[in-house]
Amino acid sequence: MGSKRPISNMAAASSGSGPTSLFILTEKNIIRRYTRFIIEWPPFEYAVLLTIIANCVVLALEEHLPGGDKTPLARKLEKTEPYFLGIFCVESTLKILALGFALHRGSYLRNIWNMMDFVVVVTGSMTIFAEANVEFDLRMLRSFRVLRPLKLVSRIPSLQVVLKSIIKAMAPLLQIGLLVLFAIVIFAIIGLEFYSGALHKTCYSIEDLNEILAEGELATPCNTDNATQAVAGSYICDYNSSLCLEKWEGPNFGITSFDNIGFAMLTVFQCITMEGWTSILYWTNDALGSSYNWVYFVPLIVIGSFFMLNLVLGVLSGEFAKERERVENRQAFLKLRRQQQLERELNGYVEWICKAEEVILAEERTTEEEKLHIMEARRRAAAKRKKLKHLGKSRSTDTEDEENEDEPDEGFSRASYLKSKVKNKGACKRFWRAEKRLRFKIRHTVKQQWFYWFVIVLVFFNTVCVAVEHYNQPPWLTEFLYYAEFAFLGLFMTEMCIKMYALGPRIYFESSFNRFDCVVISGSIFEVIWSAFKSGSFGLSVLRALRLLRVFKVTKYWSSLRNLVISLLSSMRSILSLLFLLFLFILIFALLGMQLFGGAFNFPEGTPPANFNSFPIALLTVFQILTGEDWNEVMYQGIESQGGSRRGMIYSLYFIILVLFGNYTLLNVFLAIAVDNLANAQELTAAEEEQEEEDKEKQQQELEKEMEALHMGSDGSPKLDTTSPSKKGKGKRGHKSEGNGDAKTGDNVDDDDIMGPKPMLPYSSMFILSPTNPVRRAAHWVVNLPYFDFFIMVVISLSSIALAAEDPVEEGSFRNDILNYFDYAFTGVFTVEMVLKVIDLGVVFHPGSYCRDLWNILDATVVICALVAFAFSGSSTGQNLSTIKSLRVLRVLRPLKTIKRVPKLKAVFDCVVNSLKNVFNILIVYMLFHFIFAVVAVQLFNGKFFYCTDDSKHTQDDCQGDYFTFAYDKRPPEVKRREWKSQLFHYDNVMAAMLTLFAVQTGEGWPQVLQNSMAATQEDHGPILHYRIEMSIFYIVYFIVFPFFFVNIFVALIIITFQEQGEAELQDGEIDKNQKSCIDFAIQAKPLERYMPKDRESFKYKIWRVVVSTPFEYFIMTLIVLNTLLLMMKYYKQSVLYKETLHYMNTAFTALFSIECMLKIISFGVRNFFKDPWNTFDFVTVVGSIIDALVVEFGENFINVGFLRLFRAARLIKLLRQGYTIRILLWTFVQSFKALPYVCLLIAMLFFIYAIIGMQVFGNILLEPGTTHIHRHNNFRSFIQGLMLLFRCATGEAWPNIMLSCIRGRQCDPRALKFENGQVIEDKECGSNLAYAYFVSFIFLCSFLMLNLFVAVIMDNFDYLTRDSSILGAHHLDEFIRIWAEYDPNATGRILYTEMFDMLKNMDPPLGFGNKCPYRLAYKKLIRMNMPVDADGKVQFTSTLFALIRENLSIKMRPADEMDEANQELRVTIKKIWPLQAKKVLDLIIPPDNELNTGKLTVGKIYGGLLILENWKTTRFGQIEASASTEKPTVSRCSPPEAVVISQSSFSSFSSFFFFFFISVIIPKLDYTVKQQRLSFPKSASGITRQCYYLPYLNVDVFFFALSK
Repeated sequence: MGSKRPISNMAAASSGSGPTSLFILTEKNIIRRYTRFIIEWPPFEYAVLLTIIANCVVLALEEHLPGGDKTPLARKLEKTEPYFLGIFCVESTLKILALGFALHRGSYLRNIWNMMDFVVVVTGSMTIFAEANVEFDLRMLRSFRVLRPLKLVSRIPSLQVVLKSIIKAMAPLLQIGLLVLFAIVIFAIIGLEFYSGALHKTCYSIEDLNEILAEGELATPCNTDNATQAVAGSYICDYNSSLCLEKWEGPNFGITSFDNIGFAMLTVFQCITMEGWTSILYWTNDALGSSYNWVYFVPLIVIGSFFMLNLVLGVLSGEFAKERERVENRQAFLKLRRQQQLERELNGYVEWICKAEEVILAEERTTEEEKLHIMEARRRAAAKRKKLKHLGKSRSTDTEDEENEDEPDEGFSRASYLKSKVKNKGACKRFWRAEKRLRFKIRHTVKQQWFYWFVIVLVFFNTVCVAVEHYNQPPWLTEFLYYAEFAFLGLFMTEMCIKMYALGPRIYFESSFNRFDCVVISGSIFEVIWSAFKSGSFGLSVLRALRLLRVFKVTKYWSSLRNLVISLLSSMRSILSLLFLLFLFILIFALLGMQLFGGAFNFPEGTPPANFNSFPIALLTVFQILTGEDWNEVMYQGIESQGGSRRGMIYSLYFIILVLFGNYTLLNVFLAIAVDNLANAQELTAAEEEQEEEDKEKQQQELEKEMEALHMGSDGSPKLDTTSPSKKGKGKRGHKSEGNGDAKTGDNVDDDDIMGPKPMLPYSSMFILSPTNPVRRAAHWVVNLPYFDFFIMVVISLSSIALAAEDPVEEGSFRNDILNYFDYAFTGVFTVEMVLKVIDLGVVFHPGSYCRDLWNILDATVVICALVAFAFSGSSTGQNLSTIKSLRVLRVLRPLKTIKRVPKLKAVFDCVVNSLKNVFNILIVYMLFHFIFAVVAVQLFNGKFFYCTDDSKHTQDDCQGDYFTFAYDKRPPEVKRREWKSQLFHYDNVMAAMLTLFAVQTGEGWPQVLQNSMAATQEDHGPILHYRIEMSIFYIVYFIVFPFFFVNIFVALIIITFQEQGEAELQDGEIDKNQKSCIDFAIQAKPLERYMPKDRESFKYKIWRVVVSTPFEYFIMTLIVLNTLLLMMKYYKQSVLYKETLHYMNTAFTALFSIECMLKIISFGVRNFFKDPWNTFDFVTVVGSIIDALVVEFGENFINVGFLRLFRAARLIKLLRQGYTIRILLWTFVQSFKALPYVCLLIAMLFFIYAIIGMQVFGNILLEPGTTHIHRHNNFRSFIQGLMLLFRCATGEAWPNIMLSCIRGRQCDPRALKFENGQVIEDKECGSNLAYAYFVSFIFLCSFLMLNLFVAVIMDNFDYLTRDSSILGAHHLDEFIRIWAEYDPNATGRILYTEMFDMLKNMDPPLGFGNKCPYRLAYKKLIRMNMPVDADGKVQFTSTLFALIRENLSIKMRPADEMDEANQELRVTIKKIWPLQAKKVLDLIIPPDNELNTGKLTVGKIYGGLLILENWKTTRFGQIEASASTEKPTVSRCSPPEAVVISQSSFSSFSSFFFFFFISVIIPKLDYTVKQQRLSFPKSASGITRQCYYLPYLNVDVFFFALSK
């Protein structure tokens, strides 16, 4: 192209024809016009969409075979690729021609979706070109094709809301990602130091040194084969048959290891996702001993999983709520605008008609009939309006009750007209009248209460009948159920017909419940017909159980539940679009997985069930990875199939991205939606309750008025109003304050309890002891001793320690005997406490008595059970009673007694209890849905989960005798017996099905259940692999309903309850959560001391200058980064030279850091150096590193100081204080940790109680490695082991298998059996069916409740990440302390007010004013802040910080004349929320009036004066003066009254006059009220007069002096 053409084009463009396309085609060019028409033509869009869908189908139909073979179908399908590519090429060419390529706005490549299309087209063309000409594998390029389905997104608007909120959340998510990455790097480096090469030893057979001897199914790392050298807890090879050699590749094909930084980071990431982390812990225990490894893994899980990854959730829910609000606001605005427009048009039209009618009515020629017609029409319209209003109300208040059915038949206009014609004709008349009467009677019956309950009872019986069906049921039951089903179906059909007849179809179908009934009944009829022709049912009839939800109508929960449903339905669109997005995501990753791993999962032991060979299986595999279950196993196989840990590691990225984006991002959006909806639903419920209260009050008032009227009528004299006036005008606020008033009085009572002795109850105790009885008085005195409660607490703690120390295996051991005596003592103490309290308080009959308090009942239960157990334990009956043992187990409840005695712990406990109350109604719905799914599962799978150990046999009759098993590595086959077994989890009855589904819902072990379900054939037959893949739909639906949805609603409820509890205490104070945290910060903040040597000439000062300079900081930072890289360079089997190089470099770094530390100590001095916690940290790391270096250099063996290597990694943490965002994140992290101790204490209590119960009940089960999940790493043998097992369950690691290993019928440990002469006396079974309740309740309490408190705390503290960043938050305030220290290095807490102004200008908003803030605005802000200034012109640290917060967040900021009142209110609020701290700092944060009033100088007065001067300068006179004078005005002090002086010798008396005129006339326009008050005109030596002006602004005085000759 010539250089001239573009210029002419630009000219054309500028002349209004728009930019050219490709420098050639102008807007008016015919080609461009036609292409634009085509791309905007709807059928073109649809054609492209259809092509994309067809392409997806083609990609999905491919089947991948091993070794790159292809099926004939796949070969044919491959030939379609050029055609698809051609279509996409045409589409993009047309778009480029129409829109232009890239250089101007709105061109093709400026749209992100077009960019993606372009990439797809280009890579596709490259592959087609390359396949013909170049010989190499282009699978990666071809896999770009799988992105085509994403083009669908750009066509669906509601998808874009979800996508946008996810994309918007990317910025804060990246910050969190950095933090997570940082944690991963630190943990990986520590792992690299401690575990590098640790997992390469295993036991090799003595006979064949290449054969590994496995323990159970898998090989295990070993420590040694010599028992004398072994470390405690490590695995020792049996030296008779094996040797422990270091030549194994390691577990999981050598992928799970800490051999270099890449492997270590992958392993740490896998642990953070909580999959397979216990295996790694157990392997490190086997290799290195079990003493310290938990110290590495438990914090990794707590910090990584419970904290870091929950942050993602907080960010997403915030972003989602924001984005949805934005979209909703926009929609509401548009809707309102349309509505207004319509109303305007309609009103105009109606007005016009009315006028016309008036004219017609007024005209004389209008007949009476026509007039009547018009009046009738008007009356009808009014009636209709009224009815509509009523209808609207009833529809909104209740979906169920069919009101307004009693309307006369006019509503059916035409039909009723015809009917009335027929009705009035003789013979039929009587019949129709009778029919109408009958309908009325039936309608009346249908609406009776008894009919409603009759239907409910029927539904209940129907549900019971459905639920009793089970595997192997007797024939009579089958027959009974068969006929019962018909009976119920008949009854429900009759009910439906009766209702429909009585109410009429229109009204019947208006109720959502009736529509639902109709659908269910139709479904049941279809099912009956289907099962008559084909065997098997769908279990649709079970949906009737949902009708049990009607019972909720009777309860008060109905409205809250209904609101939740309404809210969920309103967000159905975003849920569906999210599901669609999820489906697209799964689809893309499944196609990509097929491209990468299709046909590659071929291992000697066979193809694993999770693979990518065909499209349905690939979809399921991706779905499994999304649910997070065993994703690591699939990843190991993927890596191994692509060349193992040497060449295939790059493929781990596929799985990591899938987990990060799928599991942590998309699935958390579900929770975000749930949190959002619940908040909405609760607002709705609150609003409804408020409305009800108001209605009640109105009725009350009307009633009172009527009563008054009656009284007036009867007596003739007015009566006094009996109700309090407060009750009348009381809305929501009134109610709250009333409730809070009660709460306050309650609190006061408690305070009295704490302050003074509690008075004795004025009732007789146990009808015997009066309040004056000496025995009772003595008991009362003892119970109320100040140390009595403390003593009981100590005894509780000791008793808990004794419980934890028991030996669960040998009941008669010496340790247990001693602990038994202790137990007698503890029980004695508790008994005495109980007796004393009963004597003091009485038993039950009067208020305040012992049994009226639930905590006391708990105490009594524990004590009485212990006493009963002691009574029986000596006798012969007690020897074999397991009940006695369970009574003694109740002792574990003792720690709960502490809850009552620690107020803050009780607050957290109350919060949990409250959230349980809130969860309760959802829990019922949840149970019902769970039950429905269980019944459907029983219908689908009962009796089909049996299998023969020999896969080739499919029935119990064939499964007899022996068979050979061929292992792929061992030569001779083994002979085994055939056994017919049931799968561990099955669906043979409803209870088993509910348990199975609960396990599936927690996501543990569900892939196995899914495989069993897909392989299920028919009753009493064995499995055939992938027999019915469509059964997976059941699980996918279940997952969407439960884990993705119900569980998230649970979590959301707990989070919202927790937040509400936090906000409840702030409601009276009228400050919000953010304001509270900022004030909290201000109250606790102290100025930071920055040391600086006094003598500026000294050597010390010069060093100090170097140490605090920025280049030095950057140099140290570079050193830290280099040191980190150095630590990451270590790897397993490194060469000697490499190792030595690293060692010397490490020594060099240690030396450099030591020098830094020395320089700092020299320049700061020892005392000042250790004042900064970071310096202390530096010092500790330096000392540790030096010792570490010396140990490595000189004495390898004299002491085991492995932990010193931690100091190398510790330097990394210094990086954290550099980045601003990271610093803020960390600060918030620490804040949330501060909020957690009581939550953690509660969780610890839960763990303690469950661990002790576990020890008592399951502690004596035999350890069987390889066969059950109770083995040497995982058992209840001691308290610590019990805790680890529970911690493992809390993270969800294979808890169902552990549960099944603890049920009845397990073998006992030999030490738990009783022997006599070497013979077992009583052979008993161990384990207990209590395991079911034990584990399910633990998982429920722990995973759903306790761990979600973590989430709640985190979301509470990190909400600023998604908040508008211009709002000041507590995380910004750290900056204030840092910058203040630059102006006040000695931390005196005071700086000059001019420096303060300078400081605030240098701080960025929202904290400071910022450099760009105009000084007038800054002056106005300072006038509002108005801190006192002391005699030296200095302001105080705390006052300034608080004034800044108050001004920024407008905490009780009011107009000037109301500020005194606002200050008083704020003082009261602060005293209330911070009773202890308020005493010290109250006068600093809100200065009393005597510091602000007349005669005291404040910042407001100073800057008020300066603002006036600035305004004066802008007048004509001010400008004349300015030009005449060059001297700058200065501010000094006016000696007689405290005031500001502005000296300007060139002020003439003429100008003074005008200046005063300016103040008194013009300033009022600027909102200042001015009074003139001439103070003094003393003549000074130079003959200059002083004038003072007085301005009462903001209730403070501003004195202004103009100096004139």
